[in-house]
Amino acid sequence: MTKILVLGGGPAGYVAAGRAAQLGAEVTLVEAREIGGTCLNRGCVPTKAMVAGAERLHEARRGADYGVVTGAVSLDFDAFMARKDAVTSRLRDGVAHLLRTRKVEVVTGRGTLAARGRIRLEPGATLPDGTVLAQGAELEGDAVILATGSEPVRMGLFDWDDPRILTSDELLHIDHVPASLAIVGGGVIGCEFASVFNRLGSEVSVVEMLPQLLPGEDQRVGRTLQQSFKKAGIAVHVKTAVESAEGGGAGVALRLAGGAEVVAECVLVAVGRRPVSAGLGYEEAGVEVGPGGFVVVDETCRTSVDGVFAAGDVAGPPLLAHWAYHQGAVAAGNAVTGSRLEVDRSVVPSCVFSSPEVASCGLTEDRAKAAGVEHEVAGVRFNGNSKAVCDGDADGFVRVVCEPGGGRVLGASLVGPHVTELVHELALAVHRGLTLEDVAGAIHAHPTLSEAVAEAALAGVGRGVHSV
Repeated sequence: MTKILVLGGGPAGYVAAGRAAQLGAEVTLVEAREIGGTCLNRGCVPTKAMVAGAERLHEARRGADYGVVTGAVSLDFDAFMARKDAVTSRLRDGVAHLLRTRKVEVVTGRGTLAARGRIRLEPGATLPDGTVLAQGAELEGDAVILATGSEPVRMGLFDWDDPRILTSDELLHIDHVPASLAIVGGGVIGCEFASVFNRLGSEVSVVEMLPQLLPGEDQRVGRTLQQSFKKAGIAVHVKTAVESAEGGGAGVALRLAGGAEVVAECVLVAVGRRPVSAGLGYEEAGVEVGPGGFVVVDETCRTSVDGVFAAGDVAGPPLLAHWAYHQGAVAAGNAVTGSRLEVDRSVVPSCVFSSPEVASCGLTEDRAKAAGVEHEVAGVRFNGNSKAVCDGDADGFVRVVCEPGGGRVLGASLVGPHVTELVHELALAVHRGLTLEDVAGAIHAHPTLSEAVAEAALAGVGRGVHSV
């Protein structure tokens, strides 16, 4: 029986372990912290639980707009955070159950790559039978899958001994709603936390060095989100670098390029993530590690060492859990069977759970222009969508990029209500090579938000009745 060793129990690691077990391998997974990795414990899941709670608070406060008399609405922050922890625990237990069901052996402790097919366990590691290693040990297998993930970047500009300077890891465990929160970095993490803490009652400022929020998205998307933030009372400083940070009795003072200053009780530093690859024996074992510390892999998730694979954040962008799932499954298939399955980079949806939500897939308008790809854009705004107006949440748009003449769908950008769900119809269209006419020809129920996708397609083929 093929024996597979997996180093890291996040999305890439546990999916790789589960898939390898499905394929008949004997699998041992080594995880230094909690099963589920960053996504489940310090990222996607707890932040979305906070987004859900903040949304309920926002809806309750707007009750009068719908004729609902709610009385005084307040936040029980301890209960709010306890729910976040309960959601995380429930889903973590679910992953652990899946691994047990598939007979994956889980070792809790720090492991390093000793050589091809070997992982060294450090003293203190706990084996599946509960034995705690006093002197460490080595595991041997036919192949190793590296899935050690990523961690927040800590800029040297800040005093990390000051408890008011936080990464996303620490902010997820804060014990109160800060009166004011300055966020350095207007990417996905920064924008999601900006929306959450704005709704919880913090005075929020976002400082982004690049010309727009969400620099990886189209300019139109960044502008729209910035306008929504301004409407919500979030201060946004784009094209602005932080030159210094000083802690004092009044809070942390950020001096910005141009002379402006932002003073806040707490500062979230959300300037990106870096791979967890240093000190784990990768390079010593011959594994090529590229710029920034990412493990170099080919399209089959193979590294420079035969029998050593890598998947997830440690293997480079995009640093997304769903991409890690995909890579983990591909790596496992190749590790167990020796095949050459390749990852599919053609359409990897991006979703941002800010307020409003943002999503994209495939070739967006700006990317198409930059690549010199001939294209057309079909779009509608949500302010003409009946369901969005009924819900009282009608800001934003759907823009679909296609080949000229209503041809093959190439990608899309969306801003607005529940677009993190709506984007997948368009992702499927890109994946299957559907045309704009194909999307337009599918009847969409009324009144639904998904009609915005159909209306955009209908407008693009010259049959849009509900848009001008």
